[in-house]
Amino acid sequence: MERLEGLLASCYHRMLRYMSRLRWQDRITNEEVRRRCGTDNFEHRLRKMRFRWSGHVKRRDENSTLRRAMEPEVEGRRPVGRLKKTWSKVVEEDKRKLNITEDMSEDRKQWRQLISLPAPGVGN
Repeated sequence: MERLEGLLASCYHRMLRYMSRLRWQDRITNEEVRRRCGTDNFEHRLRKMRFRWSGHVKRRDENSTLRRAMEPEVEGRRPVGRLKKTWSKVVEEDKRKLNITEDMSEDRKQWRQLISLPAPGVGN
């Protein structure tokens, strides 16, 4: 998951440089490019999108198809070794980093305000 996020972030920064007509030879940092373009850190943007979707899923009733699909229970033996990081595990890590609880997603208006705030101390 982290490798994919790194690839997406580098693509995002390349697009920002292209749109602002900056080349890597200009030796301008990604932070400066984001500041000039007026955009957020890519990690923050990804986290915000994950939180928006997770809030949507959590507000659904327990028997909805979407909710059951996002929280599967697979039977059988698991393979040897460490499991791949799932989307829900990444969301749980993000919630722990930002001290967000499950019940906060119930109030949609408050949830949207909460997830749009920049993360304190996390690469803003």
